Amino acid sequence: MEMKRTMEITLATLGAKLEMEVLGDGGRVVRAVTTPEDPREDGLCVVWDERVLSDLPPDVLLMASRSAFTPGRGGLVSDRPKEVLPRLLALFAPPRPATSGTHPSAVVAEDADVRDGAWVGALAVVGSGSVIEPGARIESGAYVGRNCRVGRGTLVEPRAVLLDNTRVGRDCILHSGCVLGCDGFGFVPSPEGPVKIPQIGGVVIGDAVEIGACSTVDRGTIGDTLVGDGTKIDNHVQIGHNVRIGRCCIICSMSGIAGSSVLEDGVTLSVQAGVTDHVRIGRGAVLAARSGVTNDIPAGAVMSGFPARPHGAAKRAQMLAAELPELFKRLRRLERAVKGREEDGDA
Repeated sequence: MEMKRTMEITLATLGAKLEMEVLGDGGRVVRAVTTPEDPREDGLCVVWDERVLSDLPPDVLLMASRSAFTPGRGGLVSDRPKEVLPRLLALFAPPRPATSGTHPSAVVAEDADVRDGAWVGALAVVGSGSVIEPGARIESGAYVGRNCRVGRGTLVEPRAVLLDNTRVGRDCILHSGCVLGCDGFGFVPSPEGPVKIPQIGGVVIGDAVEIGACSTVDRGTIGDTLVGDGTKIDNHVQIGHNVRIGRCCIICSMSGIAGSSVLEDGVTLSVQAGVTDHVRIGRGAVLAARSGVTNDIPAGAVMSGFPARPHGAAKRAQMLAAELPELFKRLRRLERAVKGREEDGDA
């Protein structure tokens, strides 16, 4: 599906804005950004894989690396098109609505502070003692509990939930269905069954953090659960109570971090990675998909497998595991051969 048409711009002007080299007719008008699966005559087609070029009409404009441009092809040249993509799409993305104020159907506590320039949408709730800073948007049906703070320019999408004592910094995006500040999973065993530990802490989210749909960040048992500036959290991620996540971390979907663990700055958790409680993952470490962390991880390490170990060692272990059936057959043959010789000797 093509991007929604939001502007018209000549190829030359677009190249100047993005500081990219223009090939072909700079006067051609670009009205959309497209993919190779759905090219348009008035679109700019973003190409990552040059194998698709044979399927594209010759007059389609490209944004691609130089090697993609055969004679007669026009477009924008970039050796790192993925680095340019955010700036390109920002030009074509529909802007946020400029509305401010409070919708008549919203429920805002008398002592809540919705500041000038903020927006509280239809059927949204803002609890007692909470502050919504200028430029923040609480969209329809979102819930902000008591004693919360939503920073300047932050977007709280429909049906997102901020429970009591949750503080969110500036320019964050909280996607629909995410829940910040729910109780941590804390119980003490007793003869009568598990006894709930009251969770009296909060959640503190830094600036420019993005939290995906249906992700959860539990409140601290005592003290706060922390997410550092610039960290990006995918959909369906669970972050336990009193976890501390540093700056500019990447946490991919279906990952889970158990209570009181620490991720230092720049850590990457790939899809379905799991981190046990009370461990520390060092600065810049990378966990491959489905890694299971049971001990501290040093800074800069690349880990995979369960339990997580250096990626090279994990690959070697997988290769050896694949050879086990053949090794087992060889062992059985050797056992039979040895047994036959022993029987011949006894005879």
